[in-house]
Amino acid sequence: MTRIAIIRQVVLAACVAALITTPAHAIRVGTWNMLHYTPDAENFATRQGNFRIVMGAMNVDLLVCQEMNSPAGADSFKLGVLDAVAPGEWDYHWTDVSGEGMGVFWKTAKMTTFAWAPVWKAFGLTRAVTQFGVNFTGYGPATQLNVYSVHLKAGNGAVTPTDSTKRRVEGNIIRDQLNFLSAGTPFLLMGDANFYGASEGGYQALTQSQADNDGRLKDPLPLAGNWHSVTNYSLYYTQCPCLTSCVSSDFSGGGMDDRFDLILVSYPMADLSGLDYVPSSTNAYGNDGQHYQKDINNGTNFAVGNTVATALRSASDHIPVLVTVQLPPKLGTVSRLDIGRAFVGSAAATDLPVSDATTAPADELDYAMVASPGFSVTADPQIAFVGAPPTLHAVTMDTSVPAQLNGDLTITSDDPDTASKRVLLSGTVVRHAVSSLDSSDVVTAATVNFGEHFEGDFVDREVRLHNVGADALQSLLSIASAVITGGDGRFSIDGGFTPTALGGLGKTWSLHFQEVDGTLDSTYTATLRFTTSEEAIPGQAPTSPIELTLLARTKTGNVGVGTPTRVLSFAPARPNPLSRGTSFAYQLPRAQHVSLVLYDLGGRRVASLVSGVQGAGAHEAAWNARDERGARVPGGLYFARFATDGLTRIERLIVLP
Repeated sequence: MTRIAIIRQVVLAACVAALITTPAHAIRVGTWNMLHYTPDAENFATRQGNFRIVMGAMNVDLLVCQEMNSPAGADSFKLGVLDAVAPGEWDYHWTDVSGEGMGVFWKTAKMTTFAWAPVWKAFGLTRAVTQFGVNFTGYGPATQLNVYSVHLKAGNGAVTPTDSTKRRVEGNIIRDQLNFLSAGTPFLLMGDANFYGASEGGYQALTQSQADNDGRLKDPLPLAGNWHSVTNYSLYYTQCPCLTSCVSSDFSGGGMDDRFDLILVSYPMADLSGLDYVPSSTNAYGNDGQHYQKDINNGTNFAVGNTVATALRSASDHIPVLVTVQLPPKLGTVSRLDIGRAFVGSAAATDLPVSDATTAPADELDYAMVASPGFSVTADPQIAFVGAPPTLHAVTMDTSVPAQLNGDLTITSDDPDTASKRVLLSGTVVRHAVSSLDSSDVVTAATVNFGEHFEGDFVDREVRLHNVGADALQSLLSIASAVITGGDGRFSIDGGFTPTALGGLGKTWSLHFQEVDGTLDSTYTATLRFTTSEEAIPGQAPTSPIELTLLARTKTGNVGVGTPTRVLSFAPARPNPLSRGTSFAYQLPRAQHVSLVLYDLGGRRVASLVSGVQGAGAHEAAWNARDERGARVPGGLYFARFATDGLTRIERLIVLP
């Protein structure tokens, strides 16, 4: 191989390593033969320090270990390695299998394990297979993963044929037992298989097609023929990272030239759907393909760098094998969708967001939707991809008739935990609002005649607006404004105007004509226009304004030629209720004593506005809602007492807070 070809291969290996880095919510699974990992092992402290370096760099979430030969070793690996790298993130199980221990370590934020136990020992295995289950955080039992850890009979079959024969027996035993699993069960088998090639009977038993294929396994790295000491397979070797002068006499030495450690996947985990292994994610950690029959840290290691490569050389005589497991899709949507209110005959729809709520790598979400009567949604099959923004589906409401609609939309998907999701739907179809001066008929114009009176004899008139036929299925009618034009400014709405909305009840306004100090024997005319609108919802239409003609005429009698008769009168305060202030208008036929005093609800005097003799004619007294000391009075009910010769009036006033 030329130098340029070697460089290209190294760059390619580095790119592949970068591409298979596991995002936060994917699960990176590893298997590692720890080689007699126990505190009484040779140079244990040195090896443990190297394990810390590797675990700090490897970014694995679930680690299955062989040759962890004592519970003290498992404790030490948890406390001295994992807790040193990521305190509080890990938990573990350990079990004895024929005098050799197996351990499993997992990140508790991502998963829990259960049913950890050795199995099938009675069938004649050299070491029992260890089985356990994994439940992933945020997923239900439908996403359970079974994992099997193996350590088959060691020995080169070319040298000792009985070793290969023993592995063939073990492979058949394991395959027979795996075939008892239910069809479609996802599982992984991993560990130190000690196979020297694809022709070994044990390997073939695990991977070949049989009449019962429920237990069949797939090799993500299917290498043909002999694997031992083949240059072309140098990228896949897992043993031994140390050539000579290894840290422990237990190391086999000889450099990287055997593929003993495997991760095999069940076919349900290789169907590109749901819980699956990620293609091209399986690799021997730290093997850059450039260290065939060498120390793994010889020269430059392009896969992990020389610090980690040196730690791998002195940790164990095996290096880990890793695979990334993608999680199934998770349906992301809402549980309720209110389309809201819309008018009859309008187009009414609201978007329903649907997404795959997992984090890559994960399976895409396949789904379909159907809505109950009164609503509609696309019936075409849909796909939501991981990491993509939610797809917005228009859910349409039938607006042919007024109605309060309630129904549901069912989403069926390949989310194993939510195969069928019900979304509650609601909406209201309403009639248009009808503005009128009559509660049972449509009247949009009228005349309000205050009549012809002497000064002081005019009384307020009332006008009432309605939303004809209003009920729960009719739009509210908004009375947005009321504008009076003309009439010399003498017409007003008592207490002012505040916008309001009408449902089934009408609203009454009191209209006032200010006759004091007006032109006698004159007719005043004005126009009062109420502007209206209905709810700003789909299908909104203009509503009719209400227009009123206001009329009032003042009249006088004659005492002498050209001499008008003056009357004694007191007009109510305007405005009332009041916020900043109000005024009182009164008229005197002659000069006389006048008293105008304000009292609170307890009868205590608040302010004296007028006290003394006033001349004949029109007068006005203002009150700024303050007491005699100049302090603003609190909101509440007050009384104004007007007294003069021939007339006494008491009027209630409401001061707003």
